[in-house]
Amino acid sequence: MPINILQNKTLCALALSLLFNATSLSAQDFTEERFPSQSLGPGVYELAFDAGQNALYAASAPSFDKDKTAGNVFLLAADSLDIKEQIATQRRPFSVALDESGHLLYLGNALDGSVTLMDTRTNKEVKTIQLADATTRAHVREAVLDKKHHRLYVSGIAGEGEGVLWVIDTQKQQHVLTLTKMDPVGFAVDEASDKVYAVTGKGELITLDGKTSQERSRVKVDPGEPQHYFLNIALNPAKNVGFIADTNTADVLVVQLDSGKLIHRIPTPNAIAALYNLARNEVYVTHRNARQISVIDASTYRVKHRVKTTAMPNSMVLLPDSKTLYVSVKQDEKATQADYVLKLDLTHF
Repeated sequence: MPINILQNKTLCALALSLLFNATSLSAQDFTEERFPSQSLGPGVYELAFDAGQNALYAASAPSFDKDKTAGNVFLLAADSLDIKEQIATQRRPFSVALDESGHLLYLGNALDGSVTLMDTRTNKEVKTIQLADATTRAHVREAVLDKKHHRLYVSGIAGEGEGVLWVIDTQKQQHVLTLTKMDPVGFAVDEASDKVYAVTGKGELITLDGKTSQERSRVKVDPGEPQHYFLNIALNPAKNVGFIADTNTADVLVVQLDSGKLIHRIPTPNAIAALYNLARNEVYVTHRNARQISVIDASTYRVKHRVKTTAMPNSMVLLPDSKTLYVSVKQDEKATQADYVLKLDLTHF
């Protein structure tokens, strides 16, 4: 390559780097003290909003000790965050997926490799579907509902190459399919296009057929980086893009959904969860290690705002009005304070 072209490429890369850094530095910072919160207890993970009750469900696995197998689900008033009920569960829930019309809350039990169905009218457990067995000794991480096709997708985390994807028929309330050698971690459903997207611990984007739950394509998003461990993906189907949160490496990755092509890197710390807000055209990303939440412009990919938290932000849920975001925030393992839920009024940004 001629020296002048090489120099031009180097200068362009430097200019882009400076631009991204300047863009990130221009973000407005907020502290969590500006927003309401509610302390709950240890082991709080995923959240679900029930519009019919105007309430928030928060899954809690208080302990990973073998002899402490029970869990909790907190029911919070959405407006005040007051605890309406603390529901004891036989197993330790980590992930949640809510079927409001069916009045069912699906609880992914982290260490048991199972999903428990809870009736949201009575807050009683009605059924547990065992997924892991002697062959697939995986732990449940994510559970995502495809209401159109009556499927619940559940990721089973295990050793490299041993992760599985379980599919539950929600009408029959039965486990109907296990896809092996996938290592799926997080999911997002695009019901309009009959597609389900899974991201993996190997840095892959997998596209599933929503009608059959079978794999349609699998792409390494950034093959030059072996350290990728994708946790979650948020979708903007209208623009054919996904926003991937990676727990191992810096930057939120923007990919084309139809090809898996990496089209942009948004400069951020390593991330846990991502969520897209169509009404505000924003992406929200939690960064546990950096103890912050990023508010990103989904068109310019600029980090507009950062919310600094005292502990580690984890999972999120957005209200249907697109104006309120709830975030579960976890303490360090050695901390004595309780995990809590933070309520962000997005109109303040």
